[in-house]
Amino acid sequence: MAKNAGLAASLDLRLLAVFDAVLRKRSLTQAGDSLGFSQPLMSQSLGKLRQFFGDPLFVRTSEGMSPTPRARELAPRIASVLQLMQEAMESPEHFDPATSRRSFSFIATDFGAAFLLPRLLRRLHDTAPGVRVRAIGAPRHGVEDMLEAGEADLAIGSFAISRSPFYQRRLYASDYVCLVRSGHPQASVPLTADAYLNALHALVAPLPVGYEALERFLLDNIPSDRFAVTLPNFLTVLTTLPSSDALFTVSRRAGTEVARLVGASVLELPVRIPGFVVRQFWHERFHKEPASQWFRDLIHGLLAEPAGADDAS
Repeated sequence: MAKNAGLAASLDLRLLAVFDAVLRKRSLTQAGDSLGFSQPLMSQSLGKLRQFFGDPLFVRTSEGMSPTPRARELAPRIASVLQLMQEAMESPEHFDPATSRRSFSFIATDFGAAFLLPRLLRRLHDTAPGVRVRAIGAPRHGVEDMLEAGEADLAIGSFAISRSPFYQRRLYASDYVCLVRSGHPQASVPLTADAYLNALHALVAPLPVGYEALERFLLDNIPSDRFAVTLPNFLTVLTTLPSSDALFTVSRRAGTEVARLVGASVLELPVRIPGFVVRQFWHERFHKEPASQWFRDLIHGLLAEPAGADDAS
């Protein structure tokens, strides 16, 4: 017992923070940036961790520094230790965005990230110039696992996450609109249900999580030969819309932004497609962390509509 206690005492808190950062960032460089540690110090710390646990812990793969089974086993225990220490030692006053060099990562759709980033970077430039951000494309599955593993601090979208240990906060609700290029014949006359259902359409496939109602409606009601083009993501709408006669059905916020950028027309839908609610989600391990609280409040302030000011749950 005394020998084990001595071994545990020799593993300082800084090494546990290195383990947690490499697990979350999957990169020694990004992990070092998030902690403010140099590359040599990160390499030296990882070497000590490997020696202490008798395991490589992280190996280089095409996806970055991937954890070994032993590292995955240790991850929740080390996270608990760090959370306990953080709650014991930190208070909200200890995070100063004006001087912080913290890195944050968030999961979002391609258009969600493109919509948010310009606003976010302008705000960071003015209030937190040392803070860095990383946008991660929203996967069809596995968002909860990414948040739990610390691969992202936050997920923004219409995800079906309602269980403990995750928190959520409403940002805004959205319905859908139809976009047509500038000069399109449909832009000058009312869009009827018959005209919509028989027109040429553009289809984004696969659609992001949360757009299931739109995908179901289009595939159930539009004949397959009426899809003039299939696009890999929403950002390709920007380059395809100006030269296409197809109708582009997108979320209202995305549609308004695209129309502003390319001079397209926004048409109200003559059919009913259920909308969706966008929320931000995070794991309980970051719920009380002052830096994470600040980042969540910043995102909420940039995206939320007045009706989206619900309390976290």
